Amino acid sequence: MTDPAVAAATLHAFVRASGALGASALIDEGMVEVVADEPLADDAAPLSLDLAVRKLPPFAVNAATGEVSAPLGALEHLAEGVRALAGAFGDRSVALVRFPTTDGETPFALAAREGEGLVVVIGDDQYEMASDWPPPTE
Repeated sequence: MTDPAVAAATLHAFVRASGALGASALIDEGMVEVVADEPLADDAAPLSLDLAVRKLPPFAVNAATGEVSAPLGALEHLAEGVRALAGAFGDRSVALVRFPTTDGETPFALAAREGEGLVVVIGDDQYEMASDWPPPTE
């Protein structure tokens, strides 16, 4: 079980490192949500994700076609991070991270649950990826 304050600290650390707008996690204890520009109420230490997350520019997304445009490997990089978040919180937990887009309006998020395919959210549509995507980097 993950303490909600620790989950919030972990989400907040990921959001700040990745340049995300915010993140949510459904853990055994309930829903935890953080927003990039809001401080945390608790001083809990974040969990280690065992990977380095880097800030990337906003994604160009097209809700009508379901297309995402970004530098080569950018989507995969953040997908690995979101998958690591879900894994850090435990097997039934879900992590969802909202990322900025070039138009500043179209919702774009990645969601993961350990052992399941990652879900890419563009606008009102959801796209479930294969459980082995993205392939692990070496």
